[in-house]
Amino acid sequence: MKLAGYISAILLIIAVFGFAIIYVETLILEVYPPQLSGDLKKGQWIKSFQNWAALCVGSAAISSILWFILAQWGFKINRWEDTDGKRPIWCLLFLVPIIVVIVSCIFIKQTESSLLLVYCFFLLSGLAPYYISTLLFSPSAFKYVPVLAKAIRSRCFW
Repeated sequence: MKLAGYISAILLIIAVFGFAIIYVETLILEVYPPQLSGDLKKGQWIKSFQNWAALCVGSAAISSILWFILAQWGFKINRWEDTDGKRPIWCLLFLVPIIVVIVSCIFIKQTESSLLLVYCFFLLSGLAPYYISTLLFSPSAFKYVPVLAKAIRSRCFW
């Protein structure tokens, strides 16, 4: 039952960031409307934004679920102290959303304004779901593998 709860919580975090795409899209259109250049239409740009943002969130989802599966069923350890050797694998999985965020920032259809907000959202929606879900919902033997997990968990008392 605990495993189902962890997986559900990871999926909930991913869903929150997925639904944030709609909110940020509205924010961009109403508060910071993009100044489009050339023959680029607003609908085309929004579709491009939605696709790249969904790709950022999706890469975080894949990495999070893959980390959970590897930690729960893939790695064989005898003591939780043996998990320190798994941090490079956690970092490699963290590279997946980082690369997708970089590619998204490069290939989003360029505008003359509001790109800083878009770049920040790509960064947040690509990296935060992976980090938060692995920090809070890694299997118990691997709960200290994410970077800064010991410091954060010791201050928050869980």
